[in-house]
Amino acid sequence: MDTDDYPDAAKRHLHDAQLLLAEARLANASHLSGLSVECALKAIARHHTPSACFRGGKGHLPKLFSELKNVAPNMTAHVASEIVALERWFTDWDVVQRYVPQALFESTKTSQQCAAAHGAHLLMRNCLGGLV
Repeated sequence: MDTDDYPDAAKRHLHDAQLLLAEARLANASHLSGLSVECALKAIARHHTPSACFRGGKGHLPKLFSELKNVAPNMTAHVASEIVALERWFTDWDVVQRYVPQALFESTKTSQQCAAAHGAHLLMRNCLGGLV
């Protein structure tokens, strides 16, 4: 049974990332921003291709960006271009960054990642709501 709720996960990871960013807890804000984007993109892919599967280590950023080309080829050009625009903020993001020391995270980049996660969340909401 598939119990993944990507929209809910995207929303809560974004919310927590924003709270952590406000407290200058950059490592976790960056990590949760990336997870929020992952979940938003997976929700978009599932919307276009309900059988899309991301289990077994599949679907982590930044690799997920290229995987989406195979999973959801039916996306509109607008949605595809919005996804491509998100990629630049997460080219060096990795799910294992949760082990990286806090001192290695930069405020500006983390703020940009959090803003990109917010954009991904809005794109997801618009896709799921049939607006794009």
